[in-house]
Amino acid sequence: MAVTTVLGGGAALLVAGAAALVYRDAARVGVDFGSPSLWAALLVVTSGAALTTALLVPDAPLPGVLVLAALGPLLYLLERDDTVHGDDPADPTRLPSESERADDPDE
Repeated sequence: MAVTTVLGGGAALLVAGAAALVYRDAARVGVDFGSPSLWAALLVVTSGAALTTALLVPDAPLPGVLVLAALGPLLYLLERDDTVHGDDPADPTRLPSESERADDPDE
């Protein structure tokens, strides 16, 4: 029981730290959908559900627990990427990280 308590407490601290980082990054980037507190709460809920499942259901399949744990951060990263790169039409001849000035032959 003591090992479970220590592991659960350590995981809860990691989730709280990750939620603080997501909140800070969402406020800095200015995500289009939702607020920073909403994204931090989503991370806490999905990670907390995964932690609770792993601790209370010993026969829970590990892949399902990992998918549940990764759901919140993955959704946030997808929304962040969409906010940063905008709604520009896709250009299959260029990488998104290339600058616009590289196409300009006048310079």
